[in-house]
Order: sequence, then C-alpha cells, then structure tokens
Amino acid sequence: MITLSQIIRGCRNWLRAFFSSGFVPVSVAGWEWFIIRTGFALLVWNEMSDFHPYAFEDQPASIGVATMLDLRWLHHPLTMPVFQWITAAGLICYIGGWFHLAVLPVLTLLHTLLRTYENSQGSIHHSHQMITVVLLVQTLVVWGFWFQARRSGPLPAGALASWHVYYVRAGVAATYVIAALSKLINSKGLWLWRSPYIAFDLVKAQRQKYYADLDPQYLGDTGVAEWVLASPHLARIGFSGGFFLELFALLAVRNRPWAFWIGLGLIAFHRGVYWLMHLRFHNNEAVLLLFFLNLPYWAWWLFQKSRGRLTPGLESAAENS
Repeated sequence: MITLSQIIRGCRNWLRAFFSSGFVPVSVAGWEWFIIRTGFALLVWNEMSDFHPYAFEDQPASIGVATMLDLRWLHHPLTMPVFQWITAAGLICYIGGWFHLAVLPVLTLLHTLLRTYENSQGSIHHSHQMITVVLLVQTLVVWGFWFQARRSGPLPAGALASWHVYYVRAGVAATYVIAALSKLINSKGLWLWRSPYIAFDLVKAQRQKYYADLDPQYLGDTGVAEWVLASPHLARIGFSGGFFLELFALLAVRNRPWAFWIGLGLIAFHRGVYWLMHLRFHNNEAVLLLFFLNLPYWAWWLFQKSRGRLTPGLESAAENS
C-alpha cells in the first residue's frame, strides 16, 4: 500500500528532476532569429503606422510618465511622421542586426510615449503593452550582454539570440503571472469561486463595444452570461483553465516544447476572451506566435526528422535545452 510519505517523496523527486533540466537559454539558429526579428519588426511597424492613434489633445487621466511629463506635444501633426521615419530606420537596423544598443532604447521610448499618451486620455486599455514589454526586455538584454562581454570577454557566437528569445519569453510570461496574482490578491484568494460573476463583465464589455462602434453585431445577446450564472460550478471549471495557465506561464522558459504548448494555450485563451467579451489582444497573440510557438523552427525540426537527419543530440535538444 502506498503511504503518504511515499507520495510526498515521489512528488519531491519528480519536482527535483523537472527543475534540474532546462530553464536556460536555448540555442537559436541565425536564420531562426532573423525570422523572429522580421516578424516582430512588422508588428512594431503596424503599431507605429497609425498616423493619429489618439483622439484628443488633452491628457485628463494621466498615467505612467504622463504624470510627470506633459505629452500634449505628441498631438502636433508633425510628430507622427517624424516618429515613423525614426521607427522605419530603427526597424531596418533591428532586422539587419545593426546598432541594437542604440536602436532598441529609441524604439522602446517612442512606443512608450505614444501609448502612454493614448492611455492618458481616459480610455485605459492594455492592447499595446506587450510590444513595449518585448522592446524593453530586448533593450535590457543587449545592454546586459554588452556589459557581460566587456567584463568576461567575447561570448559564444549566437549567445545573444539565445538571450533575446529566453528573456523575452520570461518577460512575456511574467505579465501573465502578474495578471493571475492580481486576481488572487484583489479577490483575497477567492477569484475562482467568484468567477461566475464575470457574467456581468461579459455583458458590460459587449455593451461598451456596441456603444463605441454602434455596430449591431456587438449588441449581442446575454445567452453566455446567463449560462455562466445558471451553471456556476461548470463556469468555475472553465475559467480555472485560463487562470492556471496564466499562473504557471513562466514554465514556458523550461524548453521549446513547454514554450510551444503554453504559448498555444495562451493564444486559445485570448481567442476565448475575444469570443466572450469582444476584447482583442492581437499583439499578445502575435508575440506568442513569434517567440513561443516559433513555427519555422518546428517545421525545420520535423523536416529534418522525416529525413533522418537529426543526430541524437539535435533530436533531444528540444526536450533538454
């Protein structure tokens, strides 16, 4: 008969084995990192290509740096064209791998200023924060890499790309962990139990979208919200999946398969949020697709495996790195 002490010992041994491998930067090929950089550059350009992303001049609900700085100069008609030219030049350098020490801080600053100003106009949302997170993490990585190289000498070729992917995954995953912890803290640990009350938020979000766009498709019915209230236990089970996915998102840095499946789960989570509440998180999904799923790598891996070209080291690299 299995005793409680044996179960505890087995769990402890499993956890020790689980955390003893992985959780280090993976080896990233040059072509792989180039594809990721290009995809992310297109995402940043899409963010910056909006000629006038803010509706008003004033900043009545200042947040972040807007509480210390007057950002109304961003409303000037010449500001966005100048920012776009700087962004275009910076992204070309970013894709080419040139001057990252200067380019990434500038891109981070421009994006932060524009979206802070937008959010300071009274309609706060976090549709754009993931781009800022990735830019900021990469800025810290290139400067950290530079200081490390100065202190200990040249680092191995390809190490910088590995650092980029690893720490971007960690930074992105951390935002989801913070979201889950915020739910726990604000609800005093009762978020899952109270989750059926999200039904009211579902109706509220649908109505806000309707009154913002006056599009009848967003008026919707209350069928889903009514089901959530009528089936609270089933709703708790359903919402718990997304909650625990957020809470343990940092496991994505263990290795490539964990990054893939957690990234896929988070994309499905965002799709579910859109279906329920019409809240779009396209930037989050795109970042997860690029840095977590990294489909070009898995296409290459499957092709090599189908041809029998994977050495034992390469074949197990995804699980052990």
